[in-house]
Amino acid sequence: MIIDGHVHMWLRPMYPDVIINAYLEPWLAMSEFLDMTEEIEKSFPTSEVRPDLLVEFMKQGGVDRSVVLPLDFGLVQEPKVGVEEFNDWIFESAAIYPDKLIPFMGIDPGRGEQAIRLMRKYFAKFEPKGIKIYPPNGFYPYEERLKPFWKEVSDMGLVVVSHAGASWGPLDEEKSRPIHFRSVLDKYPDLRLIIAHLGGKYRADTYELAKEYDNLYTDCSALQGWLPAEPQMVKDRLTEAFSVMGDRVIFGTDWPLFDLSYPYESWCSFVRELDICSEGRREKLLGGTMQKLLGI
Repeated sequence: MIIDGHVHMWLRPMYPDVIINAYLEPWLAMSEFLDMTEEIEKSFPTSEVRPDLLVEFMKQGGVDRSVVLPLDFGLVQEPKVGVEEFNDWIFESAAIYPDKLIPFMGIDPGRGEQAIRLMRKYFAKFEPKGIKIYPPNGFYPYEERLKPFWKEVSDMGLVVVSHAGASWGPLDEEKSRPIHFRSVLDKYPDLRLIIAHLGGKYRADTYELAKEYDNLYTDCSALQGWLPAEPQMVKDRLTEAFSVMGDRVIFGTDWPLFDLSYPYESWCSFVRELDICSEGRREKLLGGTMQKLLGI
């Protein structure tokens, strides 16, 4: 079974303008002579990313199941559709394809009591396997005010996926450093934490922690940003990750955010055909490790 451990779905009103504009910035920079703002704003992937589109891409890429990670940017700027309606839509949409899509919650821990209320709502109704958090929104994982959040995560036995690395616009990139999770990992030795994107520019943090905590995992989503120009760089980064973390590296795509630069199907094929690891390790990368984490 091939599992994509990192994908997204949304409708345009679910993300605030300041975040969409920040994500658009790299694409707009590519156009020196033509203002493409309106064209890109109206096009995939910034408008509607619905479950039927995701499932079609999964079919093309040979992916059996995908973990859907909603992103809560509401404390950065309030979108037209709030966090509760967004998460409702994620779970209801994923229910259309129960054998394909695995929805996580997407709730900012900085919401305090509201975060706890929403977590309990979704856990009672849908029993989600995990939650996605985004520290650059404005929090360090070790903050005192987040203690109730981490206790709730522990009580529910959730897998946590955290963004790490590049952050744009009003987001605070420093807060994405994996090293800030040290005290949380000390406090909750049974917590399963996945650092997204190998940790990005902070991957040294990821590897430092991984040597100390065997409950720390990472995913390789967004690594295709080096493709097609530098395939050896991608292989080198994966080799590096394997050397430290072994089978705790998980396949992910960050779909649809890189599809404008490198097709989903091509990235799936690239990883499936890797020649830098054993067949057993590739099977765990592509789904075996995530199956174990999620108990599926």
